[in-house]
Amino acid sequence: MKMLKIIVIFVLIFMVLSSTEADNPKGEVLAVLRTPAGMTLTEESLKDGKIRRYIEAIAESENAKVMGVFDSLSLANKDGNIFVFFVSDSKTSEELAEALRANPNVVSASPNRQNRLL
Repeated sequence: MKMLKIIVIFVLIFMVLSSTEADNPKGEVLAVLRTPAGMTLTEESLKDGKIRRYIEAIAESENAKVMGVFDSLSLANKDGNIFVFFVSDSKTSEELAEALRANPNVVSASPNRQNRLL
């Protein structure tokens, strides 16, 4: 009986915290990009320079928009990677993440799933 209660609790928690991709038609992805060779990460280049244009070119290649660049995280990172939040109106999070992962300039891309209490 005690084991059944534990199983029911885990099932309920899973259901309550389940992903709601269907409720969110926009594809949202958190991605890590390589800094192009010969370019230096600075606050200015992330906001308005060549690196910003590089980030936007990657977004445009996948019909997405740059919703945010995590400047502090990118500048503090020892590997020189750029942390970016992309959104697409035409692709799901999984489709956008998969497309970005195929780009050699992308280190990683993960769907940004929304979780909520029912």
